[in-house]
Amino acid sequence: MSYDMGQLSINFQTILDELNTFKRIQEASIQTVEVSYSEQLQEIRNTREKLNAALDVLEKATLKELDEMRTTLQTSLKNDVDNCRKMTDKLKKIIEAATVTVLCDKSRKEMEFIASRKCLDRIQESESYLRKNPVKLQGSILFKANIDIEKYLSQQASLGKIVYGMQSFFLRMNPDYVMTVKSKCEYLVRIPSDGNQTNSISGV
Repeated sequence: MSYDMGQLSINFQTILDELNTFKRIQEASIQTVEVSYSEQLQEIRNTREKLNAALDVLEKATLKELDEMRTTLQTSLKNDVDNCRKMTDKLKKIIEAATVTVLCDKSRKEMEFIASRKCLDRIQESESYLRKNPVKLQGSILFKANIDIEKYLSQQASLGKIVYGMQSFFLRMNPDYVMTVKSKCEYLVRIPSDGNQTNSISGV
């Protein structure tokens, strides 16, 4: 069996060119993979930063609510303490004044009546305050976490999907790279069953 050395040489050069082209494309793809890896790594970190920022906003809102709750409760309790202190002081002063009046002038029933009347008024005022403001039992501020957030995050396998985009790799190739055709070969593809119809293959 003999070979046409001219055709063999052409075939040899063709396959050699194809191998070199394939190698160049794969080398370019290696670089593309590295570039896309770095870009997507930054995207992942950006996504994490966005999540952190969103959680920071939620935390800030929750802390604000906590601070407002503390301020409201503390203000109410301090008002109660101040009011009790004022009424206690008033009661003590009234009792002291009434006692002094009675001891100094036991015959003055009118003064004793006035003093007792004032004492009774202060007592009634205090009782009324206590009825309107029941004792606040010792308690604490509670935080009930939004378990939906934690539950949702715990159910996620990752921050997103990693996909392989071959098309994007070729689009990233050097746009100035020019591929040239050094030779072409024509082959007869007709088979006996085709009859007289015309067949053609187009595209590479």
